[in-house]
Amino acid sequence: MSAPSDRSQEPLMTLRAAVILMLGTQIAVAAGVLTVLAGNAWAVAVLAAGGAFAGTVAFARSVIG
Repeated sequence: MSAPSDRSQEPLMTLRAAVILMLGTQIAVAAGVLTVLAGNAWAVAVLAAGGAFAGTVAFARSVIG
C-alpha cells in the first residue's frame, strides 16, 4: 500500500490558471464600470461583465500556453 502524498505544499492552482482568471476579472470589472458610466442599469453592467469575463477567459486560454 502506498503512503498518501503530502498535498499541503502543492499550490491551489497553476500560475497559468491564476493569470487567466486575474486577466478575466480585470477585463470584467472594466467592462462593468464602463457600462454603468455609460448610463446603463447595474443589471446590464453585470451581464456585460459576465460576457467580458467569459470571452476573455476563452481567448486567454487559447493564447497563453
